[in-house]
Amino acid sequence: MEGGGEEVSIKELASNLTAYKEQLEQKIAKRKKTHAFKSKARQEQLEVVQNKKQNAWQQFQTTKAKTKKVGFFTGRKKESIFKSPEDPFGKVGVTGSGKGLTDFQKREKHLHLKSEILVRLPVIRLIRFQTLSKHWRCLIRSRGFGKRYASHQKTTKDPKLLLVCQVVNPRAQISSLRLATLALKTSTKPTSPEDRLFVEFEKSKGFLEISESCDGLVCIYALTKAVEVINPVTANFEALPLAEIQRLCTDHPDIKADHPDLEAELVQGQDPVLVPAPVVSFTRFGFGKDSVTGRYKLVWLYNRYPATTNKEVGCEVLDLEDKKWRFVSTRPLLDHHHHHVLYNQRPAFANGSFYWLTGDEQGGPSTQTKLIVFDIHTEMFQVTETPPFITRDASGDKIGLCNLDGRLCISELKRDCKQDFWWRVKEDNSNTWTWEKIFSVDLRSTSTWFNGITSQPLTPLAISRDKNKVILSLTYLANLVAFDRDPGSTTVYQLYHSGFYGLSVPYFPNLSLSFDT
Repeated sequence: MEGGGEEVSIKELASNLTAYKEQLEQKIAKRKKTHAFKSKARQEQLEVVQNKKQNAWQQFQTTKAKTKKVGFFTGRKKESIFKSPEDPFGKVGVTGSGKGLTDFQKREKHLHLKSEILVRLPVIRLIRFQTLSKHWRCLIRSRGFGKRYASHQKTTKDPKLLLVCQVVNPRAQISSLRLATLALKTSTKPTSPEDRLFVEFEKSKGFLEISESCDGLVCIYALTKAVEVINPVTANFEALPLAEIQRLCTDHPDIKADHPDLEAELVQGQDPVLVPAPVVSFTRFGFGKDSVTGRYKLVWLYNRYPATTNKEVGCEVLDLEDKKWRFVSTRPLLDHHHHHVLYNQRPAFANGSFYWLTGDEQGGPSTQTKLIVFDIHTEMFQVTETPPFITRDASGDKIGLCNLDGRLCISELKRDCKQDFWWRVKEDNSNTWTWEKIFSVDLRSTSTWFNGITSQPLTPLAISRDKNKVILSLTYLANLVAFDRDPGSTTVYQLYHSGFYGLSVPYFPNLSLSFDT
């Protein structure tokens, strides 16, 4: 019996051992499986972290790595967080302040008030104020502010008078040009200039001349001296190349040899023609602004002698942006009647066109005077009759032509020494133009201040808005007189006396050419 019991216990032990072995193998397999799962999960987590780092590095390379560092050790100036933007309408904020950007509407209101104050200041102060901040400088230099400033000057203030006097120094071979500004303070006593500006030129033949003012700019020139555009308020100027008429008048032994292509005109519809240097009768050029393109142009119309086919009258035009003189066609002046321009006259610029008086074949006064009109935008000529109130057989030297208060003004000196002044006005709500008589002057009452001269027409320079007085001048004479426009009044008194040869031009101070240097 005992032997049988031992066999049973051995069998149970063997079965127990087998079961235990199976359980142990299952635990080991489960442990391996758990370890493999955890290892795989750990590897995937590492890959995720690695990918994030790699993406962050690539993003850094494409963004911040390309920006240049600033600071003391880098040699680059670090910008302040309080820096104002270049744009006057830009918004300003402080980084990390917890506040938003400045409200645009509030900035716009303050900007408008600031502009309204600045347009009332002199040009010199505006130039100084632009150094206060970038915002002020950008505002003052903006084109919109320049237009508002010019409009305010023309609509609310009287023009100033620019007195131009030439002082020649033979020893220094220099011509000094004195530019003096005179305000229209019409009192019974002669007034004095507000400020003076001296500009030096190389000595040239003949007198220096001055053009009409356009947007506060004037042109100083001579027949042998290149044109210089000057802002009399800021003293900034810009030199221009010689025109062909100036080259012709320059002293050269053989001007044709020195400039073989001098008179080759490249005008559409005309063949280039080369002629010997002709004699030209002097006329002053016109200076105006194309209201369509906003460009300033110089237009020089003159006669040529001896006359050749289609070459009796020449016209040169210069655009201040291109700074190149070029010829334009004058065929309308040659059709049917060969019209010449009256010598030694300054054309009047008004309403987008230049106006000249015609002369005889030698450029002298004629009793068949007509008006030459040149459109500054289309650059086309036309010839028209003088207004009906001008005597049909009036001599050209008895007719005055000028720009008065932005309008074309024409006058005639009659035999009784009375001069009637008319200007061209536009009727309300229509495109028709009419002539309106504005005043008359008896030259016998003004001759006291003009060396007793009653045979030459006077030129009106400006009209005083508050006192209804007009400033009169006589070309190349030093006196200016103020005439009362009130009906029935004959009050005339001296306004200014320069003491020697000079010219006078009305102008409105402007910012043109103020920031080009």
